[in-house]
Amino acid sequence: MNKIRTIFFLMLLCAVQVYGALKTGSQLKQLPVNTGLDGSQIQLEKYLGKKFVVLYIWTLNQASLNEFYPLSNALPQLRNDAEFISIGIGEAEQLKRFPGVSKQGIPVVADSRQAAVKMFARSGDTLPLCVLLDKDGTLLWRGKLQLLGKVLKECAAGKFNLAAEIEVEEFRTAVNAAIKKGDFEKALQLVSSEYKKHPRQLNLLKAQIALLQKLKRQSEALTLLHKVQSEQPHNYRIFELEYTVLGATEDQQKLNDFFGRVKKNFAGKPQILMAFALAECKLPPEKIDLAIILDLAETGWRSQAFSEKISRGEYALDYAGILHSLGRNDLASILAKEACEDLKEDKKRYSKAVQALTYYTKIAKIAPGIKLPDLKK
Repeated sequence: MNKIRTIFFLMLLCAVQVYGALKTGSQLKQLPVNTGLDGSQIQLEKYLGKKFVVLYIWTLNQASLNEFYPLSNALPQLRNDAEFISIGIGEAEQLKRFPGVSKQGIPVVADSRQAAVKMFARSGDTLPLCVLLDKDGTLLWRGKLQLLGKVLKECAAGKFNLAAEIEVEEFRTAVNAAIKKGDFEKALQLVSSEYKKHPRQLNLLKAQIALLQKLKRQSEALTLLHKVQSEQPHNYRIFELEYTVLGATEDQQKLNDFFGRVKKNFAGKPQILMAFALAECKLPPEKIDLAIILDLAETGWRSQAFSEKISRGEYALDYAGILHSLGRNDLASILAKEACEDLKEDKKRYSKAVQALTYYTKIAKIAPGIKLPDLKK
């Protein structure tokens, strides 16, 4: 798991290097392809000079199909600030038959040669992809549809920092180049320096931890995390990072110390305690520590620091599930009853609580009388 986790974080760094794609800040005067599904020519210059321009690049996959509806809902508001051109990757006849294309309500260009992908998609960018240009055709940003609205608002208000966007891209490209060469020490130096400038950027901290693990310097990773935790004692994400590092060390003393700090820091945040308890529940039998799981769940329930009844009910249901796993269906039934009371205003959650109560009650009733059959008779 530690190896997979390290590779994952390194992939996050690699995902932004530009391989042949236009760099952020480049200026575009024409589209890589411009033939519409109806055979008409769609020229970028017709759209420039008026509003921002968004190139919505997609392909014939489920992700695109799932996003067409959110796109249709978002377009009326987004069009206040931007014009849209849709670029479908595939043959025109295939694109025409793809569900939802005719309802996009924006010009659709067919790209059978994947020219738009080669021009705009960086390594790690996945389709659908939004490419944002300013009124002069300058490439400002690339990303997902759900982030586009926020970025457009910044651009419209004159608050978008293109220089910072370019700097981030150049930094990540430099880190990726070092990783590609196998110079993890150089990559670590670059990331560490950048993190000092932006100490609240969790991805930079994650990258440092991943690189330290890659270099087999777990003790330095833990020292760094403890320092950050002292500065941000209520940021549970930092503790999640330590949890992943400790999972690789299998040092029980350090794990006990870790959970002691988690209980102290998040005594008033029962949902966080339960999240760690449930994470422990997923460990293989030889590594699971049932006492820690029970302690975390008990501590959270004892605090009763719930913001609303629904939160309390959901916690009770999770706690009941843990007690059920430990063979205490009698206690699980009690908590399931609490969950039913707290969740009765929410039909879906209430139904789940009732089912749990019924199940735990039945088990608690039949379990004491269960005996193994006498095989001699």
